[in-house]
Amino acid sequence: MNPQYEQTSARGETIEKGRIYTTEFVNDDDTLAWVDRVSQSTDEHVLLFSRLPHRRLLEHLDINTVEAYWLTERATEGAIRPDIREIRSQISSHLSNHTGVVILEGLEWLITIHGDDAVLSFIRELREEVYRTQWTIILPIRSLAFESLWLARLRREAPSLDLTLPNEGSVQTIHDESLVVDESETEFEFSSNQTLEDGSPQLHMLSRLPSKGFTKKLLRKRILQWRRMGLDVSEVEAALSFQPEQAYILYAQVEEKVRQAVDLDCHINQLEPSLSATDEATARFRIRQLTGLEELELQFYGD
Repeated sequence: MNPQYEQTSARGETIEKGRIYTTEFVNDDDTLAWVDRVSQSTDEHVLLFSRLPHRRLLEHLDINTVEAYWLTERATEGAIRPDIREIRSQISSHLSNHTGVVILEGLEWLITIHGDDAVLSFIRELREEVYRTQWTIILPIRSLAFESLWLARLRREAPSLDLTLPNEGSVQTIHDESLVVDESETEFEFSSNQTLEDGSPQLHMLSRLPSKGFTKKLLRKRILQWRRMGLDVSEVEAALSFQPEQAYILYAQVEEKVRQAVDLDCHINQLEPSLSATDEATARFRIRQLTGLEELELQFYGD
């Protein structure tokens, strides 16, 4: 087995090459979090078929490290129809090259289109095709969406693996064993009451990342957190290719802009009743683009 991709499931089972598996996550966010972990921890190819368009995937993972296709009937770039023949053809074209993992979402949807028997035959064909290759195929499923008899037949073709992470406590050690970073400071998820009336995410102040123990992994996580808030932080993405010291300097510069933007956004929330819809929309757009922040401060705070 290639040591770059040797992994074990939460139950300690080895995820083998040349195999196809089913797995069950609590929700789609957990599925994409697992995809993101795999894409960041290996140089192998990651091929993802998702029900989400690329603009939504950007909220969950670094799209530059994953070859992603949107399962949709729309004819658009980066999309593939939910047709089992087309999906199989796309997967087959990869299996003879390189080494990697395929994640195929939407099995329930494929069944509604093609039927139980056709999809089971499709899974059986994938099992035979991936055998003796340097690839692994993962099928995230919701077991309650299937009849128990059909689910048993599916798992004979694609055994179940538990890929969810065990609870590892509230702290994470970063390089220096004396330095711990509370996960509550680096994890941030949005709930329904954290959005504005137009549905856009509300901005929140996140804790500063310390220079000591600063890593690309932490930087990626912070970039994703900022993206989820709708902020354009493309400026800091270049830091992913820098040495840690240089990366932190650029990160700190962008972090200061983000803090400036959050302060402005909070101020606009207070002024909202007195602002015209046009002025508010224009200001919020510039804030999320991190452009013209000094001008906005003069406009809203005065001299």
